[in-house]
Amino acid sequence: MSGAELAGVAAARRRPKVTEVEQHGIDTIPDHLRTSSPLDLFRIQFGGANTFATIILGTFPVLLGLSLVQAAAATLVGVVVGALILMPMGLFGPRSGTNNAVSSGAHFGVRGRVVGSFLSLLTAIAFYSISVWVSGDALVGAAARLFGVPDSELIRAAVYAVLGALVIVVVIYGYQFMLLVNKVVVVGNTVLILLGIVAYASVFDFGYDPGPQAYALGSFWPTFVLSAVIVMGNPISFGAFLGDWSRYIPAETTPARLLAATFFGQLATLVPFLFGVATATIVAGEVDYVFALIQVSPLWYTLLLMVVAFLGGMSTGVTSLYGTGLDFSSVFPRLSRVQASLFIGGLAF
Repeated sequence: MSGAELAGVAAARRRPKVTEVEQHGIDTIPDHLRTSSPLDLFRIQFGGANTFATIILGTFPVLLGLSLVQAAAATLVGVVVGALILMPMGLFGPRSGTNNAVSSGAHFGVRGRVVGSFLSLLTAIAFYSISVWVSGDALVGAAARLFGVPDSELIRAAVYAVLGALVIVVVIYGYQFMLLVNKVVVVGNTVLILLGIVAYASVFDFGYDPGPQAYALGSFWPTFVLSAVIVMGNPISFGAFLGDWSRYIPAETTPARLLAATFFGQLATLVPFLFGVATATIVAGEVDYVFALIQVSPLWYTLLLMVVAFLGGMSTGVTSLYGTGLDFSSVFPRLSRVQASLFIGGLAF
C-alpha cells in the first residue's frame, strides 16, 4: 500500500463497542477492523497471567526447597527464557489476519495442525478450570474469614459456577470485551499485588533458606532447573494463542514492536510470580497455600485478595477459552466462534 492508502485505512478504522458480539471467527480480519496495537497485545498477555494461577506457579520453587534468593533467580530465568522462546509467535497474527492454529497449517498441513489444536484444547481447558478453581477457593476462603460464610462444597460449587458462567459470557461477546477485562486486570491486580509489600512487611523473612536438605531432587542444580522449567512453561503456554489476539493489529506494524510487546508482556508477569515466591516463604509447610495465605493476611488485605481472585479468574479464564473457541471452530467449520466457545466452556465446566 502507498502512504495515502495506509492513511485512508487508518482513518476508516473504528474500534467496535465492547457490547458488540464479535462476528469474526477464523476468517481473515479486514484492514479497517484492525484497531488494536502492540500495547493491547501486551495487556492481554500480562492481564491473562496477572492472576492467582500464576501466583500459585510462583510458589513451586519454594515448595521444591529453594531459598528465597534461589527461588527468585529460578523464576527470573524461567520467565526470561520462556519469553524469548515465545516472542516470534506474536508475528503471525498481523501478517495472516487469522489465529495461529490456521496459520500453522502452512507449516504442518491441514491434518498435522490438528495435533496442535488438540494440545491447545487441553491447555485451555486446564487453564480455564484452574483459574476458576483457584480463584473460587480464594473467594470462599476470604469470605469465610471476613463474613463468616461457611466453607462448604456447595458454596464452592456455586462460586465456581458463577465465575465460570461470567467467563463464558465475556467470551461470547468476544475480543473487545476480553481486552477490556485485561486492561482492568493489568492496572488493578498489579496495584493490589504490590500492596502485599505493605501487608506482609512485618512477617516477611528476607533470609528464608530451608537448607540443602530441603532440595526436592537432592541437590541444588536439578532442583533449580526443575523450578525454572516449571516457570518457563507459563509463557510458552501462550504460544498457541498469540495469533488469536494479535490478528486485530494492523499488518504494517513493525516486527520489533510485536516482539517487544510479547517479551515485556511476559516479563511483567514477574509481578505475580515473585508475589507467589515471597508469600510461599511466609506459609512454608502449609498444605493449602491459598487458605494459609488468607489466614496470615491483615483483614484489609484479605478483602483485596478477593478482588485479585475475582479479576484474575476472569482474565485467565477468558484468554484461555476465547482462543480455544476460535481454534475449535476451525477444526469443525460448522460451528461458529460462539457455538464452539459454548461447547468448550461447557466441557471445561
